[in-house]
Amino acid sequence: MRLFLVLLAVMTLTALPADAQRAIDGAVPHPAVPLPPGGYITGDQFTDFAVLELPAAPEVRDEEPEILTVEGAHTRMEYTIDGAETAILRLYRTYLQHFQNQGFEIIVHGMDDDLSYRSPSHMLTGAGLAFQPGRGSEIAYILARNAEETQVVALTIYSRQRNRRLTVNVVDIEDMALLDLLPVETAPEPEPEPEPEPVAEAPGAEPPAVQDATELESGLLADGRVVVNAILFEFDRAEILPESADALATVAGLMQERPELGLLVVGHTDGVGSFDYNLRLSLDRASAVVAWLRDRHGIASDRLRPAGAGPMSPITTNRTEAGRALNRRVELVEVID
Repeated sequence: MRLFLVLLAVMTLTALPADAQRAIDGAVPHPAVPLPPGGYITGDQFTDFAVLELPAAPEVRDEEPEILTVEGAHTRMEYTIDGAETAILRLYRTYLQHFQNQGFEIIVHGMDDDLSYRSPSHMLTGAGLAFQPGRGSEIAYILARNAEETQVVALTIYSRQRNRRLTVNVVDIEDMALLDLLPVETAPEPEPEPEPEPVAEAPGAEPPAVQDATELESGLLADGRVVVNAILFEFDRAEILPESADALATVAGLMQERPELGLLVVGHTDGVGSFDYNLRLSLDRASAVVAWLRDRHGIASDRLRPAGAGPMSPITTNRTEAGRALNRRVELVEVID
């Protein structure tokens, strides 16, 4: 009964709206789960931290269900394919092959009776992993984890209203970082100026100076965190610019010199744009830095942990472009075990 109530709460918190059938303008598929041919996005939700309990084995009569509990940044999306021409079995086998090709561990997978002795619909909707599948719908389910064990994907495929629906739940596993609380204001703030449109860096602007390893190390030792000045990204994206290579090589060199050092890589944004969008962008940028250090410099994944703070911890005002430029940054925070 306790497990059922927990799963019901997850369903209530994460279920997509019943009328989420129109394509969402500007939404992009999650990098771990590409869109199927003819598919479009009809649901897109993100929260910076959630706890999910995911079915990790088929339901067996008179046995306790096997559950995988994960927590971290949670992305939930719905993909739709119009019409019933594409077989659910074809979609199921395609994504199963995709995850295997990407090096994911397949924790559990199956269709229909392979998933549950009673009703796979009951099993998966109870965990918030499918949204009102049609009566008699085939249902397929894949639970997979990447090789670094930093990301878990739960994919449910089913039909509804003669369309194919794919419910995507992705959790980027991380410990919950507490927020920096703002001091109590003693006087009312003046009315803020209207937020300007985001602008790209001016062409030919002088890039920030690259710190040396000694400067980074002294900042970590003195304050427990340090801003890395010269890590730059494509405008409004998570792609690292080539001119960031020297700064990232310096970070890698410091970690190679100090093999006991573990770091939290925290992405920060300015205050322009929606809160949820900036949270996701900051986490994606931090993840890109971790991937660069791991793939290009051989830094072990368990020594680096990405986190996104979005606009929640500015170091100066967001009312000027100069202030916003300083707030768009990557910080290294020392992890003390």
